[in-house]
Amino acid sequence: MFIGDSITEAWGFHRAATFAAHDLIPRGGSGQTARWITMRFRRDLEETGAQGVHLLCGVNDIGRNEGVFVPADEIARTLASMLDEARTMGVKAWVGSIMPAARIPWNPAVPDAPAMIAAVNAWLRDHAHEHGATFIDYHAVLADQSGALRRAYTTDGLHLSPAGYKAIEPLMLSALGRVPAGEQDLVAETPRRFGTRHLAGALAASALAVAGCALWLTRR
Repeated sequence: MFIGDSITEAWGFHRAATFAAHDLIPRGGSGQTARWITMRFRRDLEETGAQGVHLLCGVNDIGRNEGVFVPADEIARTLASMLDEARTMGVKAWVGSIMPAARIPWNPAVPDAPAMIAAVNAWLRDHAHEHGATFIDYHAVLADQSGALRRAYTTDGLHLSPAGYKAIEPLMLSALGRVPAGEQDLVAETPRRFGTRHLAGALAASALAVAGCALWLTRR
């Protein structure tokens, strides 16, 4: 199950063929903060019966979608709480980095968005494994030298275009153990289950996808 905000929601739409081929369940909610996602995290896992969860959120907290400033360490704690919940439930977990952005498109008054994103991602890179999760560094694939999202990969400076999703898809599939690292041909890959009734397939961590994380976990 892929749980998150509008970035996850659009991922399931733009790359529907990949999600169907690999039995991935999209559960993205547009505009949702990490705190809001905690309110449905267990329910969504129970409803889908998924044995693996991919968590991707936090940018809406930085964007102050609840009308208040949320510090990076609080966002990290909220993400960690969901990873801990997954581990308690016996669900393997992966957590993706927040996507790069030079600013928050719907709230450009938010200062230092790149620094906030970097702080949360650094925490996830260093500590996700302590909460039973594997970190996937999408930021490294998508960011330009300034830390902004590459223009070829975005529609508004934060949300991904179809090309952006295509760019990170091999990294995601490799981290989930679905294809060898760097392989682009999804058609040649035999679909393996990651859905309602079957455990995820081989869960070997990819050196391209996992920065210093040797433990398996079991969450834009």
